[in-house]
Amino acid sequence: MTTEGGAGAPGLAPKGFIGTGRAAALFCAVIMVTHGFGNGLVPALLPRIGESFGSGYGALGLAVSSGLLAYGLGAAVGVRVVDVFPLRGIILAALSVCVVGFLVAVWSTSPLVLAGSVVLISLLAPISWSASVRLIARVVEPSSLGRVTVVASSGAGVGGGINGAFAFFLARPDEWRLAFVVATAVSAVTALAILLSLPGTPASRPRLARTTVRQRDWRATWAVRTGRVVILLSVAAGVGAFTFVSYMSATAVDEFGVSPAGVAVLWWIASSVGLTAAVVMGAWSDRVSPVLVIGVISLAYSSGLLVLVLTWSYAGLMVAALGFGFFNYPIWGLLGHLAGQGMEPRLAVRAFSGGLTAAAWCAVSGIALAGWWIERTGSFRIPVIVLAVLSSLVTGWLVTEYARRRVGAVFQHPPSIGVEGPERAAGAGTENAR
Repeated sequence: MTTEGGAGAPGLAPKGFIGTGRAAALFCAVIMVTHGFGNGLVPALLPRIGESFGSGYGALGLAVSSGLLAYGLGAAVGVRVVDVFPLRGIILAALSVCVVGFLVAVWSTSPLVLAGSVVLISLLAPISWSASVRLIARVVEPSSLGRVTVVASSGAGVGGGINGAFAFFLARPDEWRLAFVVATAVSAVTALAILLSLPGTPASRPRLARTTVRQRDWRATWAVRTGRVVILLSVAAGVGAFTFVSYMSATAVDEFGVSPAGVAVLWWIASSVGLTAAVVMGAWSDRVSPVLVIGVISLAYSSGLLVLVLTWSYAGLMVAALGFGFFNYPIWGLLGHLAGQGMEPRLAVRAFSGGLTAAAWCAVSGIALAGWWIERTGSFRIPVIVLAVLSSLVTGWLVTEYARRRVGAVFQHPPSIGVEGPERAAGAGTENAR
């Protein structure tokens, strides 16, 4: 994602701006549908779906993985799609696809059919996110871009909380299908709200005529340090978060023997903490380096995983769910904000889209291997240990990266008499441009 409209998108008069709260609510609803329901409903209801299909977690894990493969493909082509088609039209198309995909899930009778539903939804989800971020940059005041973007990304957390309610109330055989019926209705209502509330917008810019130009853009994206940081952090976040949440419900039921209410509590913890973190961290990222903010939420997640590893109990799983919510729901908005601060717009959107692609495709391996391990051993503990080590390493790297940027900022903006630190920091955005 990118905050390419930070300086004001060309051709958009101030009257094109809409209220910060209104924009945050609309785009939060879009991400709730495409990511909260689209990516989260199947993992939340995995034990009940497995009972209906008579399938193990290996087969169901492959269904989830197929959705991530489609998500990665969508993220890869999304860069070109948002350049060519009207942004509001892209979002409406994605919500329409969600309606179809959720209806397919309602009538699915096997993991293969369910996988088809997940693939259909996941293919458009990252494209809708890229379009949402660009549209946010056009309709929101530049001073509010960080908080609106991060709050919008927390729509996945809203969906997670609702998924928890589904896991609690729809515990009988085949009742899980009602969750997809509700998701279908919410998708249609959200599409109507977008159609009535957002102005029509043209494509971001004309189609690039030559493939070589796009290839140069990708090479230039990787050549910028911020581009590499965004892509590598996306991979770590995808593997670390997607693998954990895919088996959170299954672990609670099969290893700790909790009731549907206990499963719902996990999703409610993650979503409520994630929503709060998104608001707070989004506002904080408008004042300090996003690298610092990402480091804080990464520390919270790695600490939660370590508690789960050491205790291996339902209480430990609740702590890990708390850390997951604190990390997963703000991270994608923060990565887009980081890219927008440190790179020119065309490279920033490629950094984030490339990161989403790599995150999704790398997470496929994590989910598939974890599912295979659970079927073989009956325990999720070893995969959690691996995730805890990965998260701890990422946190350590972020500490060194923030320190490097702070040192660079000092050399670029040496202290001067009468100029205070906060005033210098306001113009220190160039520290990410190297």
